Amino acid sequence: MKTKPGMRIGVLFNAFDARLQGADKEAASELAVESAAAQATKALRAAGCRAALLPAAGDVADLAERILRARANVVVNLCESFRGDPKLEAQTAGLLELMGQPHTGCGSRTLALCQNKYQTNALLAARGLRVPRGWPANALRDLPAALPFPLMVKPNAEDASRGIYPESVVRTRGELRRQLSRVLGRYGAPALVEEFVDGREFNVAVIQDPEARALPVSEIDFRLLPKGLPRIVDFPAKWDESHPSYRQTPAVCPARISRTMAGTLARLALEAFGELGLSGYGRVDFRTDARGRPVIIEVNPNPDTNRGAGFMLALGAAGITASEFWLGQVRLALRPSARKRIAR
Repeated sequence: MKTKPGMRIGVLFNAFDARLQGADKEAASELAVESAAAQATKALRAAGCRAALLPAAGDVADLAERILRARANVVVNLCESFRGDPKLEAQTAGLLELMGQPHTGCGSRTLALCQNKYQTNALLAARGLRVPRGWPANALRDLPAALPFPLMVKPNAEDASRGIYPESVVRTRGELRRQLSRVLGRYGAPALVEEFVDGREFNVAVIQDPEARALPVSEIDFRLLPKGLPRIVDFPAKWDESHPSYRQTPAVCPARISRTMAGTLARLALEAFGELGLSGYGRVDFRTDARGRPVIIEVNPNPDTNRGAGFMLALGAAGITASEFWLGQVRLALRPSARKRIAR
């Protein structure tokens, strides 16, 4: 489906509210969404669209009224929270669905599913895809007596590396107890305790245009990390450009891997994308186990599209500009099949 010149596009994003989020030490991930929205708006305007920013602020009635007034042919949905609460990401997409508003990205059911990491992994495992063994925990007593250390302890219902720090990787029961207490106190129950897969880390971006296809594989290069630190992309490494770990964990795209490995990662990413009902675009993160086998550690619907983010690096490696990508997503949102955003 072609886009008409001058098509109205609303770029919806979660506006940072200092009154609600001023004390949030992880607000950098929220602020980054505003930057991504501005970049998407610029790319769409360059392609001839009448694109305008739609900040998701105020209450639900305010948001619905703002969407109605925009009279957008398509809404580019970049919302990752509402009123500072990441758990309302899926409900924001649900509002667009209730209003019958065509929009880019994943639907509410898929967003809600992928926000529950334990549930996501259980579904993938049931489909025969390799994921880390994990346990949801409200307290230490919820965990098995014999655990396969080292472990990763993280929030079960957060994204954007929120709650991920060097101390998230634990090697003793005492470290596990302390980190579990931190996560439960900061992010609420349950926490997710899972095997730490200590191998190479790969990211595979997937887009639909209209069929799903995998883009060139990226790899996180951990060689610059000081000895003694776990090889992970923690919150500062992802969002704080002034932090040493940000510079010590560069993404290399295309990854320097064999065609066989690249093909395996692409196949697994496409399987995960389909099994979880993602639409539009997404990113699947892997680490390799001791035998070199890829293990899915995260599935990201509607990933970060800031310039320099891993997803945009993969687009560039595939020769796709930001304008071409967003126009493709707008066309996809206008297709009748885009209304069927139900996870299998």
